[in-house]
Formats: sequence, structure tokens, C-alpha cells
Amino acid sequence: MAYRYIDPGTGGIVVSSLWGYIVTVLAAIAAFIAYLVKPLRRLLTNIRFLTIVVVVIALIIMVLSVASGMNHEKVILLGIDALDASLVERMIKEGKLPNFQKLEYSRLESSIPPETPVAWSAAATGMNPGKFGLFDFIGRKGYNPVLTLVEEKKGIVGTKYSSGLKGTPIWDMTSAARIPTTVVKWPVTFPAEEIYGRMLSGLGTVDVRGLLNSYSFYTEKNETNREGDTGRIVSVQRKDNVIDTQLYGPLLNGQDMKENMKIWISNEFVTLDFNEKTYRIEKGSWSEWIRLKFRGGILKDVYGIFRVYLINTDPLEMYVTSVQIDPENQLLDITYPSEYGKELADEIGLFYTMGMAEDTKAVEEGKISKEVFLQQINQIETEREKIFWKEFSRLDGLLAFAFDSGDRLQHIFWGQKDVEDYYIRKDKFLGKILERMDDDTKLIVFSDHGFTNFDRTVTINRWLVEQGYMSVKDNGTLLDFVKWNETKAYSLGFSSIYLNLKGREPQGVVEDREIVEEIIGKLKNLTDPKTGKKVIVSAHKREDVYSGKYLEDAPDIIIGFEKGYRMSWQNAIGGITEEIFSDNTDEWKGDHLVDNSRVPGVVFANFEIRKDAKIIDIAPTVLGMFGIESDMDGRNLAVEK
Repeated sequence: MAYRYIDPGTGGIVVSSLWGYIVTVLAAIAAFIAYLVKPLRRLLTNIRFLTIVVVVIALIIMVLSVASGMNHEKVILLGIDALDASLVERMIKEGKLPNFQKLEYSRLESSIPPETPVAWSAAATGMNPGKFGLFDFIGRKGYNPVLTLVEEKKGIVGTKYSSGLKGTPIWDMTSAARIPTTVVKWPVTFPAEEIYGRMLSGLGTVDVRGLLNSYSFYTEKNETNREGDTGRIVSVQRKDNVIDTQLYGPLLNGQDMKENMKIWISNEFVTLDFNEKTYRIEKGSWSEWIRLKFRGGILKDVYGIFRVYLINTDPLEMYVTSVQIDPENQLLDITYPSEYGKELADEIGLFYTMGMAEDTKAVEEGKISKEVFLQQINQIETEREKIFWKEFSRLDGLLAFAFDSGDRLQHIFWGQKDVEDYYIRKDKFLGKILERMDDDTKLIVFSDHGFTNFDRTVTINRWLVEQGYMSVKDNGTLLDFVKWNETKAYSLGFSSIYLNLKGREPQGVVEDREIVEEIIGKLKNLTDPKTGKKVIVSAHKREDVYSGKYLEDAPDIIIGFEKGYRMSWQNAIGGITEEIFSDNTDEWKGDHLVDNSRVPGVVFANFEIRKDAKIIDIAPTVLGMFGIESDMDGRNLAVEK
């Protein structure tokens, strides 16, 4: 249990804060006992004794009451993913963000690289990635690419999960100091861990299938899944305006658990029938939340929740979100304690529980429109705000709360008015916090990184081939096209290059790491023939930017791209393309997987802060509010008076 661990430093803080009360109580008790040892008859006749008894008892009650019910500092740590410094500053200048303007401000230097799991973990731990073990969205196991948000271990009785974050986050330290702590939707917190308070898991939380996205699309059109599609196309046929089909749930021994679904079709709506429960959905509208039990026979039943959007009735086109973990009947631990999920559902209703519920993939794959996607963003934001106000109403200690829909919004709508509308919405939300917050509460608002355009893709694996560092048989994925006995370096992930190092890689041939300098020198000259621009801002040796026990797990080279350029999707999963460069033609128009100097985040506070802030400064600043000393890479941003 995280909060049961108290290191020597924390223990000293707890003891010292109580010592004055303890000394007072002991002194009072000693005085009282001194009187008792005198002859009772004499004491009872002495009116001064009765006076002293009353005073001592009152003093003891008062001191014990204060000691047991000490007022905690109250700190709100509000993370708003991907607020961009340049855009925020322009909108403040234009008077569009009046509530942000009321606070102290600094640009915030993001992590290297400025990727969501890395940056949020740096904020939570105050450490560089070498001390918490996350370096990219995608890492490797052998030569196989693996997601780093959450670690899976498959066994006979199912899959067990653990968080990809290996460092010590602030909520472990506040819990150790017995400070009430609430953590809501912070990335890389799945499964939820035991803390001295409450936790709702964030980015990395899977659906009931154990996936980060597995939407379904029901259609009467002649459609099939394309290679690489995330969702499942379900082809259906009607008979007398009724469709008999199935809804897909968890995997059981590699097979889909299914429940029958009947779709009754009218001109302007459909009625879904699940086991004698019906749900009416108007054309061009969303359903309410639907809870469904997938019957496991002699095994465990599984509950899931989902929403449906009805696109058309003739022909039928219907989008179904990923079937997500039911907060009231949890297949996997998404809250701590488990009852917290039911408490939230009772208060605000069912809500999106998946780590990245905003379905950018359905937009990219042409299954929902951008307008429908915006509606989904609004649903998630509204649910999240309701959870925030619930926790705000009982604020005591630390509330670490994340809003991350803005990141997904900007991936699709970067450069459009919808992004500014979102920033304005968050400003109005901030205004309500400032109105309701008392003067004793400390507020820190930050973003993990900024944002920029994504115009051209770069495939570093193709560059490695052209430079003679990689040898390939043909095109492919998952690095299955590589001739390892002739390869010195390879790339996977969005910013990473690894040496094919002997003794480390399964088929390593490189004897030492001296070749790193040579590769870096050539990378810095990589130029886009279409624009004439150099596309690499930085290429770091791992030991130059990281330190700590997980340094050996880091990529050998960390790339920082120029604005407008980003690693290709194919390269990220260990693939290769015919050309190094290509135009980005996807709906995914904005990104932040560039050099961290190009996408600074922001930090605001209701107290004076330094103006040279870094993402690793967030954790020590929060701990400083509680008087907790820490040995972190970051420093306290608060300016001492």
C-alpha cells in the first residue's frame, strides 16, 4: 500500500508537525498527575484543584482535537493537456482568456520528448525519464514494438496489467504523509493504485477487450475493414425492417463474448433490443449510456457500457463506441477504492472510462464525422467537469485533476476556430473555480506540452537504409523486413533510434556505441527536398539528457523534429515506407511530437512563480505547498517572500 511507506524525510515532517501538540499534552498530563499524588482529602477541599482539573481537561481535549483534526493545506493541481503557449499568449492579448490573465504565468518547458506519457509522468514525479522508465509511446521487447502506457502479463487466468510508470509520483508522497489525496484521470495511472484517498485511472485504461480502442460500425453497405483499421465493420441485412445481429464484448480464451442485438428500423429512428431492454435512438443523435451484461456461462459475467450514434437508417449506418469498463461492476481496477466508481456513477451517471475515449480513429477511418467527434468531446468534457465539482466540494489536501480532451481535439482541428472555442471554455471553467475557491487554497494550472502543425511525415527507417545503417529484405511492419545480421541501427516509436547492439539486442552486431555520434551528425543534416528545410532540431545521446536506474532502457538516440514534421505512423510501429518524406493527408492535422523547444506548455498559479519553469518543477512545487521535502530533478517554482 503506497501510503504505508514513509521515508525518513517524510516521517520527520509528520513528527515535527505534531511535536508541539504532543509536548503540550504531556506537560498538562504531568501537571495533573502531580496534583493527584497529594493527599486526596486536602485536594478535594481546595477549590483551586477543581479549577485546575477543569482547565487541564479542557486543554487536553482542545489539543487532542487540534492534533487529530489538523487542517490540511488545500492544493488544486489542474492539468489541461496540450494548451499551447503561443496560442494562449495571443488569446490573452486579445482579451479572450480573462480568467487565465488573473493568474501568475510562465511558459513551461516540456519533457524530452514532449509526448503525453513522458510529460505527465515527469510532472507527477519531478524526475527525468531515466528515473521513471518512460521514453516514448512505443518501446520495444526484443525487436517487437510494445505500448509503454501499461504493461501486460498474460496468464492462464487472464491478463494482468501494471502501470508503465516506475517512478514515485506525488500522490504516493502525499499519501505517505497522510494528506488526503484525490487523483482523477491523470495519464499512466491504470490500473488504479491504493492511495490515501481516491483515484480514477486515466490514459492507458483499456476497454473490456483489453484494447485502447475497439469501436464497431454496423452497416448495410458493402464495406470491409482495411488493413490497419482500428474498428470492426459489422455487415448486416434487414428483413421486414428488423436486423438480427450481435454486439461484441470481451475476449474469452481468444474468442469474442457476444450478446444478441435486434435493431428495429423506422424512417427517423431505430430501437435497439438487448435481452428485453430497449433503447430508442433518433437519426443523427446519440443514445444514452447502455449497460450490457456479457454472460460468461460457468465463468464470470462481464459488464460493459457503451454509447451509440445513429448516422443513417436507410441504409443503416451505426457507430458503437468501444465497450468500456463499467465503473459500478469493474472488470479491471479503474478506481481506488473500487466503490469510488459506483459513487461517481450514482452522483453523475455513467461516464466514459476508457483512457482515450475521444475516438480520433473513427474520424480518421471515415466512420464518424468531425461534428459527431466534437459532440463526443463535449460529452467527455461535461462528465469530467461534473466529477471535478464533486471533488471540489469536498476538497481537503491534494486534488490532482486532468482534462485531456483538448489534445485529441487539436489533433483533428488544429488551426481552426474549434480550438480557440475549447480554450475559451476552459477559461470560463477556470473563472468558476476562482469564484468558488477560498483564499487559503493554492491553485496550479499547467499543460504538459504545446501544439503545432503536422504537414510532412518522416520515416527514419528508410533514411537508415539509405545511409547504410539498416539492411532490409522488402517492405513490412513490426521490423520483420530487417536483415539483422547486416543492420547497425533501427527506429520505432515517435522519437527513438536504437543500436543493434551485440549482447543487448536478440541478433545484435554492433560492438560498441561509438557509432551514435556519427548517426547524430548525419541526422542533423537531413533535409526535406520538397521544402529545403532541415527537419531535425536535435538528436540527443541518451546519457546527455537522461540519468537514473532506467537509463539502459532508453533509446540510444532521441530525435526532436522541426515544426511541421513528425515520425510516420508506419515507422512508429517498426515499419518502413518507400520514401523518407511524404505529405500528411490524414485527418490528424496537428501534433506535438517534435522538439520540445517548439511546443512549450504553460503554467499558471495564484501565487508568484519563477518565469523559467520546466515540467519537472510541477511535483516539487506541489510538495512544497505541503511542507514535504523531496530530492527531485525539478525545483519549487514558488517565489519565496
